[in-house]
Amino acid sequence: MTIHDAQAALDDARRRRGQSRAEYLRYGLSLPYLLAGALIVFAAFASFDLPNPWGGAVLFPSLVLLAGTVAVYLRRAAVRMPLTGKDAFLAVAVGLALVALFRLLSGLADAGGVPAPHAVAAAVLCVAGVLVAGRWRAVAVSRAQGEGEEAGSR
Repeated sequence: MTIHDAQAALDDARRRRGQSRAEYLRYGLSLPYLLAGALIVFAAFASFDLPNPWGGAVLFPSLVLLAGTVAVYLRRAAVRMPLTGKDAFLAVAVGLALVALFRLLSGLADAGGVPAPHAVAAAVLCVAGVLVAGRWRAVAVSRAQGEGEEAGSR
């Protein structure tokens, strides 16, 4: 094997990794999964407006939907990638930002006299989240494909 053969093999591996990453993002951030995630988040956040026994009871169907979504995702995913430290950190950071935005929006809605401030704040966050994630998906997929093609052109 020559140095050119080794470089070609490395470039091919990078190109395939870019293709895999693009497919992983394309499938994981598809509209059905975004809508299911938004419904789960909405139910969890809006449950704060319900009286005591019902607030917790709403979380049970949310957990069932979450389990079903994960099961379908794992069963149908064409590409499975391990969770990296960077991905885990990003997920935790987005989750904390989501909770902070929810607290801020629900506080503003409560101060504004909205009858169900948590439900309104949850709805705003879920709609905005689906729109932002859809846009981010397009950018991330094209970036992942670009990295793979860039490695293949070396």
